[in-house]
Amino acid sequence: SSINVREKETKVYVDVDVRINVSLFKIQFFSYSLKCKEVWERKQLISLKSEVLIGKKREYCNVKRSENGLRVDGSSFSGLVEGNPGTTSYFTPDFLKRKVWISTQNGKPLNISTKRLGSEQIDSPMGMITATNWQVTGDLNLNLYYDKNNEWVASAFMAGGSKASFVLHNKVGNINKIWERS
Repeated sequence: SSINVREKETKVYVDVDVRINVSLFKIQFFSYSLKCKEVWERKQLISLKSEVLIGKKREYCNVKRSENGLRVDGSSFSGLVEGNPGTTSYFTPDFLKRKVWISTQNGKPLNISTKRLGSEQIDSPMGMITATNWQVTGDLNLNLYYDKNNEWVASAFMAGGSKASFVLHNKVGNINKIWERS
């Protein structure tokens, strides 16, 4: 899985590639892949295009800003989303201040609340990382972890009755610094 954030003039381009494969004894029980491209300008979503495969099931989300808001065409929602929502790419803690996120998986607007739970140690391939734990509740329930530089380092959520987590494996550059300049 990877996230690539770059800036060009007044725009921020975000490419997200997520791959999850769960197997035991070479038998695959679950597969998930998401490819998402987002374009932001002045911290507002301009466009989003994503494709998701969950096993053999295809989902998608296409978003384009119009003068009335964001026109969303997704596998679970099509319509207008007003305001300045975040997305479920979570790449900046700025999204924690936004009450609506657009699902990059299927376009559904998600009403959320957040609460800072404090600091925790995250065990990562790069060593122990001190991170702030944010609880997200509402239409989406998970915990997001950001380090002292406000960089995303981990997520945790319930999946099939068990706690699942993603931990950052490779980080290049300072994503939040690019976001803050935009």
